[in-house]
Amino acid sequence: MNPAQGSAAYERLVAAAAGLKVPDAVLAVATAPPQDPEPGQIWRAVWEGIVQLLVITAVDDDTVQAIPISLERYADENTLLLPAEASTLEQPLALWWGLRQALPWHVLDRQVSRLLVPLAASTPPNVPHGLPPGTRWGRAEPSPAAAVAEYRGVLADRLAMLRTAGWAPEGSGALPDLLQQHKITTRALASELDLEPAQALLMRRGQSPLTRDQADKLAVLLGLDTDEVLKAGPAPPPAVVRELNRPRRRGQVRALAVYHRESEGLARRRAAYGVFALAARQEDPARADWTARADRYFELHLG
Repeated sequence: MNPAQGSAAYERLVAAAAGLKVPDAVLAVATAPPQDPEPGQIWRAVWEGIVQLLVITAVDDDTVQAIPISLERYADENTLLLPAEASTLEQPLALWWGLRQALPWHVLDRQVSRLLVPLAASTPPNVPHGLPPGTRWGRAEPSPAAAVAEYRGVLADRLAMLRTAGWAPEGSGALPDLLQQHKITTRALASELDLEPAQALLMRRGQSPLTRDQADKLAVLLGLDTDEVLKAGPAPPPAVVRELNRPRRRGQVRALAVYHRESEGLARRRAAYGVFALAARQEDPARADWTARADRYFELHLG
């Protein structure tokens, strides 16, 4: 099934959700500045047209363990059904526990709610005890089997696309060889990119990152695509990628994408190289305060 095409079951769910009154607690959370995810929170995940509500069960530095949720209409034996009072959404929910996945932080868009009961300590079928009051495991029999399978398939496809969503740039370190092959000297590099000689020397040695604007200029000299030039430079440190993956950065990245008329993925890569380059010019990248550097980068580029 192509998840982009959706399904009749999913469209009915969206139509039903559109008619719901938004509880005050949900409105307060949804309009607050985004924070880092925590277990027990309900989030909206968004990536390249895919939108899905999730409950977070565990968090680490790069991923969250998440379960897709829906309004309680379809269920199977691996779905935990929660009563309306179990969350600040104030609606009965179905947690599709059998589809639990590890998802990257950068697909998280906005917290919309939180659970008011602890999650079950174990998963079916070995759960005779320990369920929060009012919760129960679902059964596939009461609903038409084809409809349940279709809906579960839509959720599974969406989770698969969210799980594999990626944007982080990789660097081969081949830029010094490319510059040498094209006989681009340190002086010529400094002149072309408007750099101080010392910084141009570091870049020619592969010890200083490129911004996307610099890569645009070098691409003309090297006869390559801009992305090829960026990939030939050093990759941004994992800490930069991690900082830009935080939900609080998503609005800034989207604003950058609008400004440059490019996709969110390209804007993320632009920001990653820009933050890396900004820190390299000001301090030892190994000891950089990446949160402060990212704040400064977006302040400079977005105002």
